[in-house]
Amino acid sequence: MLVALLFLFGLGVILLAVAVLAMRRQLRLTRQSLTPVDRISLVGDARERETAPIVSAPAVSGETLTIGGLSRDPRLLLLLFIEADSALCETVVRDAVELCADAEVRLLLLGDGQREDYAALIARSGLGADDIILDAAVGEDFHIGPVPSAALIDPNGHLLARGTVQRREQLEALLAAVGQGAAPADEDIRQVQVSGSIVT
Repeated sequence: MLVALLFLFGLGVILLAVAVLAMRRQLRLTRQSLTPVDRISLVGDARERETAPIVSAPAVSGETLTIGGLSRDPRLLLLLFIEADSALCETVVRDAVELCADAEVRLLLLGDGQREDYAALIARSGLGADDIILDAAVGEDFHIGPVPSAALIDPNGHLLARGTVQRREQLEALLAAVGQGAAPADEDIRQVQVSGSIVT
């Protein structure tokens, strides 16, 4: 009888520990999703545009990719900084894949960790091994804050926009603000302008 009680007690402790860990993870994800929309900075005058850092880093495929500087690809480049275990990041990646395809914008994911951590995300998003770089230093070069965050670069190496993106409407507004085809309603643009800082 005593052995059975001890077994049940131990099982209860284990289940409680698992529940606490699951609750902590859910609270962290909830805090991410409730973080105010901020730090979306759009540069309006081409003469005042900041030059993006020039960074070379290996993609998951092993190919070395160069970000910044003059590009032979005429499309804009959207850098999306993410982490592997974030449901919010996965949602933003899914929206970014769709919007970038519609607007003919090149999408490149940047994360930190091991390839195995991102394998499922890459498979579900339909992206290839050349579309993700795992190098924390790139985020530091671009002064990226909380993820998911984005940076938009033109073919001349100018940094057009940079900031936190947590909803589809933010991505739409960011792309629309530089004249891309993923045009949102005026309300979405105003929302980004009010909650972030606009550099003119």
